[in-house]
This record gives sequence, structure tokens and C-alpha cells, in this order.
Amino acid sequence: MANSNFLRSNINQHIVKNSDSKKMDRDIVLALRSVVTHLQAEYPDLIFTHTSSMPVNEIVASLSKQYPEYSNFFNFHLPNSNIRPDGGFLFATNKYNERRLILVAEVKKQGTNDLREQEGKKKQAKGNAIERLGKNLIGIRTIFKNEGILPFVCFGSGDDFKNGSSILDRVITMNEFFPLNQIFVKKSFPPFEPVSMFFRYEKWEVDQMSAIMSEIAAQAIEHKFV
Repeated sequence: MANSNFLRSNINQHIVKNSDSKKMDRDIVLALRSVVTHLQAEYPDLIFTHTSSMPVNEIVASLSKQYPEYSNFFNFHLPNSNIRPDGGFLFATNKYNERRLILVAEVKKQGTNDLREQEGKKKQAKGNAIERLGKNLIGIRTIFKNEGILPFVCFGSGDDFKNGSSILDRVITMNEFFPLNQIFVKKSFPPFEPVSMFFRYEKWEVDQMSAIMSEIAAQAIEHKFV
């Protein structure tokens, strides 16, 4: 079963976000809880735990073990630096106490020019949520560098992601020009490593995110434990 405080702290993770983004953060938490409930029923022998962040020093230490020939090159500057995706990191542990990362989730709301137009206001410059996503994605790809899967998903919504928006091409570029709104978990296209990027104008409902994340996590479990 999941730990008793599962995802609780994530509710107040980003206090400076606007109200729409805060709601998306709450929705991703609710969706993740649903994912865990589903996974517990499907894989009763596994224990699921969640953490909101991963320390950079732990990532570097792991890389040094996996790639000792490059250990002198891996570095970081601050001991308290971490990667903190909006939906955090979901782990599964089997009866042999083998702990595996099975899901990393992000959620982004970007663009309010549709609402500003309704209010008769001037358009604003497009936001930078995607740039923040890009930074995290680099780190997460590195975490899975030595594995055959990349169980990462990002849900994006808002005016900046409507059909015809140039921002969608930025997202596609981050995905190494692989398509959006499609699940990619196994690294089946070497040397490319596409991830699951779900972006659209309409908001993502909790049940929609839960269904997609459940499929990604299940594929990761099947790869790592079955």
C-alpha cells in the first residue's frame, strides 16, 4: 500500500502560481492518487511510494556508479539543489526490496490571451512554463539514461497550446520532434528518446490524466518487474 502521507505535501508545492495553475497541481495530485489505487489492485505484491523531489547530489552519485568512467566530470554546485516536477516521482518496490522509478509527472498551464481578449485587454507575451519544463526534462532524461524506458508525462493546457500556436513547436522540439498526445515509455526509437507530451487548449480532467498515467506506470512496471 502507499505511504499514509501520499502526495499530501504537493498540494501547497507552488504557492506563487496563479489560481488556474494551482488547480492543475491539485488535479495532478488527485489523478496520482487514483493511479496508485489502480496499481495497488493490479499489482498487490508491490509497494508504491511517492516523493515530490529528487536531490541533484543523489542523481550525480547514481550516475557516477552507472558510468564510473565519467565520474570525474559529473558535478553540481549546491548540496540542496533538486529536481521538483509538479507531479513528483512515483516508485514501486517489490518483495525483494528492489525500488524502481515508474512515473514522473508534470502539468503546465500557459496562456491567458483568450481570456484577456474577452475582457478587452491587450495580449501578453507568451509564458515561460515550457522553458521550465525543458530544464526538468533534461534532468529526468539523464536519470533514465541507463534504462530502457522513460516513463515521463507532461500535461499542458491553455491558450498557448491551441492548434496553430508556435509554442506547440517548442514542445515538439523538446520531444525530439516526435508527436504529441501519444504515450511513449519504452525506448524503441534509438537514438531518440521521446516522452509522453499531452498538450491542448482544453484543460485535462482528473480521470483523463489518471488513465494516461496508469498506462505509463503499468508499462514501466512490466518492463522493470515482470
